[in-house]
Amino acid sequence: MTSIKRLRSVIQSTAHHAVSGLCYVHPHLGEKCKEIGIKSIGINLMQPEFDIELQSITKELKLSTNALREKFNELLIVENINASEIIKANIIFNFMYGRWPSSCFIEAVTVEGAKVEVAVDSEGKTAEVLHASS
Repeated sequence: MTSIKRLRSVIQSTAHHAVSGLCYVHPHLGEKCKEIGIKSIGINLMQPEFDIELQSITKELKLSTNALREKFNELLIVENINASEIIKANIIFNFMYGRWPSSCFIEAVTVEGAKVEVAVDSEGKTAEVLHASS
């Protein structure tokens, strides 16, 4: 059974890394979003895909998103979580003010059906995740 506490640690660390200067996804992803006129984009952390189909992905964007996926997997290993225990892990970046992210949100779901969510702002401060009521 996947430890929710350890999984939360993984996605919290991934989110902090994703908005930091150590994550080379930026400014490449922000520039691509600006080029195609969107303010938000999701990346699958388990498979090399985006939530929307992007045309002409640059070498830098491909390498940097793969590095982000590798970082996520390294953090899973550190927390003794097997990647096969995770059925879904996505990160959504928001670009409200330019090519650097204004926030990011990560959602991970375990094979047991447990969902863990973390959001951080551009400075890495944890934000509250709100859901619209049905």
